Amino acid sequence: MPKLTRILFATALTLSILCFPLKAFAKAKIQMAILLDSSNSMDGLIDQTRTQIWQIVNSLSKVTKDGEAPELEVALYHYGNDSLPSQEGFVRLLTGFTSELDLVSEKLFSIQTNGGQEYAGWVIRSAMQQLNWSKDKEDFRVIFIAGNEPFDQGPVRWSQAVNLAVNGDILVNTIYCGAAESQERQLWASGATLAKGSHFNINQDKKIEFIKSPYDEQIATLNAQLNQTYIPYGARGAAGQERQAIEDRNSAENIASRGVSKASQYYNNASWDLIDALDRGIVTLEQLSDDALPPAMRGMSLGQKREYVARKKAERARIQATIRELSQKRDEYVQKQRQANVNSGENTLDYVMIQSLRQQLAAKGFKLQ
Repeated sequence: MPKLTRILFATALTLSILCFPLKAFAKAKIQMAILLDSSNSMDGLIDQTRTQIWQIVNSLSKVTKDGEAPELEVALYHYGNDSLPSQEGFVRLLTGFTSELDLVSEKLFSIQTNGGQEYAGWVIRSAMQQLNWSKDKEDFRVIFIAGNEPFDQGPVRWSQAVNLAVNGDILVNTIYCGAAESQERQLWASGATLAKGSHFNINQDKKIEFIKSPYDEQIATLNAQLNQTYIPYGARGAAGQERQAIEDRNSAENIASRGVSKASQYYNNASWDLIDALDRGIVTLEQLSDDALPPAMRGMSLGQKREYVARKKAERARIQATIRELSQKRDEYVQKQRQANVNSGENTLDYVMIQSLRQQLAAKGFKLQ
């Protein structure tokens, strides 16, 4: 190939990569917006979500797209609560799409139920207009809305709000938390049908029975060791590390489930943990001043800092790998226990969310093991 031709070819190839870097290298994404009715009768719904959010995350741990694990982003709203501004439809965005799951858990535990007007149409419209939805049609994007009042309450027509999702190729799954034979349930089902989603009926007051296994204590011990591998940095470091500890305490009854989530690819704390931030290219060790580092790293040379981070990263990988091995054994044990009690876990928020996610992800081309 003549020299000039080689130069032109190389230039064209470089330009093509520069023009389409996101499409060429971006990982597939799962975006999930959870919209929870927080009126007086929904204490059980909120408790189920708090308890089972980690189980829902764990159900996605073996999902892949094009051979890679996708990114997971979760957004959270609550609505139908008199403590929320009436001019905003009694709707509040607790967090936009984030990959930091401790933040989602923290916001779940911040919800206080109260009486109010449950405007399903308004909260769906808010989610469509306020959230930073991916523009890539190959990504998986879904709304889960749960409540127990008429779906057509409020000034925003439910069909108009749902059509925003339809036009954006975003699924809407509706979860009615009331009597199965209620007439009100019909519109909730219609909302899901219009948006090509699924409709479910759950008992929001059903007590979640966490199935203990012989592996839970060891997972809990490893979870505590895992926390010691995090390196807080910058203005958010201390707050992020404290949030991690608080959410461990909030999940004390099912810490094994949370520990498994923390060993998955979805648990990322790049805004405050140095290892995650370095892996994502958010910061470099060269640019961080000593003041932005934890006391243990201050005064180190650049080489010593790299060695310290590498040691912590290797320790984290080892602990996470052990937790994943124990998780596999735990799953097998729990599955046997559930088979002995065929009604265990059904008709609860996590059960219906996991079932719909698995079906809808498969239909979108994601692979599930």
